[in-house]
Amino acid sequence: MKVLIHALGATMGGGVRHLTNFLPELGREDPRRDYLILVRESFPTVNIAKNVTLERICDEECSAWISRLTKDVFELPGRLKREKFSAVVSLTNFGPIYSPVPHIVFQRNPLYYCRYYLTNIQKGRKLETLMRRRLATESMKRANLIVTPSHAMSGMIRKACPVVRDRPFRTLYHGFAEESSVDPLDMEVDRILSSQKGLKLLYPTHPAPHKGFEVLFDMLAVLKSDGLDFSLFTTISVDDWPEGVRAYEQKVKQLGLKDNVVFKGRVPQQQMGSLYKRCDLMVYPSLCESFGFSMLEAMGYRLPIVAADTAVNREICEEAAKYYPPLDPAAGAKAIREALQPTVMEQLREGGRKRITSTDWSWSRYAREFVEMIDKVV
Repeated sequence: MKVLIHALGATMGGGVRHLTNFLPELGREDPRRDYLILVRESFPTVNIAKNVTLERICDEECSAWISRLTKDVFELPGRLKREKFSAVVSLTNFGPIYSPVPHIVFQRNPLYYCRYYLTNIQKGRKLETLMRRRLATESMKRANLIVTPSHAMSGMIRKACPVVRDRPFRTLYHGFAEESSVDPLDMEVDRILSSQKGLKLLYPTHPAPHKGFEVLFDMLAVLKSDGLDFSLFTTISVDDWPEGVRAYEQKVKQLGLKDNVVFKGRVPQQQMGSLYKRCDLMVYPSLCESFGFSMLEAMGYRLPIVAADTAVNREICEEAAKYYPPLDPAAGAKAIREALQPTVMEQLREGGRKRITSTDWSWSRYAREFVEMIDKVV
């Protein structure tokens, strides 16, 4: 039996992190089938079993929206039939609308279904997002199974797209593995961390309209006016979104936070464990997520969390976070101050420990449940 996994949408951040951890486990968990994985040419090298094959497609071709749509809708179904695949799995929101074989479609981008995001973006981007949602909906309407990384994400889809409300859904939590050894921070990051005084706050993410930076900066302005000595480290890079990051830098300057906020840029994943260990508190103001890798990693490294009170954040963190109304900077600043109390810090660490140890977050568990889904639809 052959299964094709469509993963051309995995370009950065969580998408690549997901694949690089999942694919090595897939072949070990299911040696019965052959898996062909469609990835971009820039996808990193990974150690995979002999029954798992990567087919690399040039990035430019994958980034051309019309070309990608044509291949998904018209060319891919023909290939599935011609090469006698037993099933197709679309890992990144889109896939064939009409598939000649059983189809599992993963929905991992919450922005298509997030009212806050759609309300606050420019008309051109909103139109494109709604068009993408329509295509994702057409795939979901005919798929054998719709998979989301959280229950909250499936609820978001059902509310935004009533036409798929009664389709079969399955939640598959991402995996997490605390590294037995992590790389030390590079000298520049280490120097910056060492030079900053006071409380060290961390927000590991990429820049985007739904990430809550505007609220976060207002929270920090309140904390500074209260006399708290702190520094915020965030892993955003101007290369990810030049216009947006410049707007962030301008707001930081206007609020008098230039000496308190460090836009570090991307930190290699193998160094992130060292970064978590060097900080005192993670702030997670994101307004719209499908899962939230960073929250899981923070809990794994015993880092207390203050998070926006959203359904996804509560589902993932449970008692490991102090929550605040997502759009209320004053309440967010208050939550940070409360989280700094020694007893509260210890409660949050203990909540994270329980969350991590009470659930099997391993990637082998993830691969096992993935294979069970294949068994179910084939």
